[in-house]
Amino acid sequence: MNIESIYHAYLVDIESARKRTKNKFHASAAGSCYRKQLYSYFDFPTDTRDSKSYRLLRLGTIVHQDIEDAIEHYCGISDTDEDLSVYVEDDVEIKELNVVGTYDIGELKDGNFSLYDIKTAAAYKWTTMFGRKENRKPNSANNYKMQLGTYAVGIKEKYDQVNSVNMYLLWYNKNTSHVREQLVSPEWIDKALEYWVKLNNVLEDCDNPSEDVPSMFESELMPGFVEGVPFQDWECNYCQYYSICPSDLAKRRSGWVNG
Repeated sequence: MNIESIYHAYLVDIESARKRTKNKFHASAAGSCYRKQLYSYFDFPTDTRDSKSYRLLRLGTIVHQDIEDAIEHYCGISDTDEDLSVYVEDDVEIKELNVVGTYDIGELKDGNFSLYDIKTAAAYKWTTMFGRKENRKPNSANNYKMQLGTYAVGIKEKYDQVNSVNMYLLWYNKNTSHVREQLVSPEWIDKALEYWVKLNNVLEDCDNPSEDVPSMFESELMPGFVEGVPFQDWECNYCQYYSICPSDLAKRRSGWVNG
C-alpha cells in the first residue's frame, strides 16, 4: 500500500471539489500581482501543485478547522453574553469592487467588531516577525494585513451595527506550536480599498479573453515593466500561473509543476 500516493490523491480530490466564484476577485489574494489577479478573475487554468505543497496547505486547513471548532465548542458550552455575536467562516462581499471572501473568526459586541485571521507559519517566517530584531522583516506580512483590511470593508458593508473593526492575525508556529496574536493597524483598511480600486480600474480596460481574442492584460501587463506586475519579484516563485505568464523574474518555482 502506497500511503503517500493515496493521501495525495485524497487531497487532490478535496481541491477539485472546492467551488470558486468566477468573475470575482478573492480577498485572500489581496495585494497580489495584477496580472495574476486577472488570470484568476477570467478563470485561466492553473499549474499543478506538487504533493508536498498539497500537504502543506492541508496542514494549514487542519489548524484552521481545529481552532474554529474550538470557538464553536466554547460558544456551545459557555454562558455567552446575549449582546455578543460570534461568527466563524463568515462570507463577505464588496459588490462595487467585485471582491468576495470568507474570514475566519469574528466577535461583535456593542458595535465593536474583533476580526481574526488564522495563519500558520514555519520557523523562518516566524523569525521574520517575532525573532531577534536583526532578523525581522517589517513588510513580511503586508499581504495578510491587506487581506484583513479587505474583510473589514466587507464586514462594515454586511453588518450595519458595526461601528469599528479591530483586526488581528493569529499566528500558529508549525515547528513549535507556539501561538501569537498580532494587532493590525486600521490603516490597512484604506490600503486595501486603494488596492482593489486600482485593480478594478485595470479590469475596466480588459475584454473577456477567448482563444481567438486575447485580453488586453495578456499583451500589455508585462511583468517587470508595469507597476504591480508583480509587486514583489518573489511572487513569481509561487505563482500558479507561472507556465502561462511571460515573466522571467523566477527561473523555477518550488511547489508548482508546469502545466
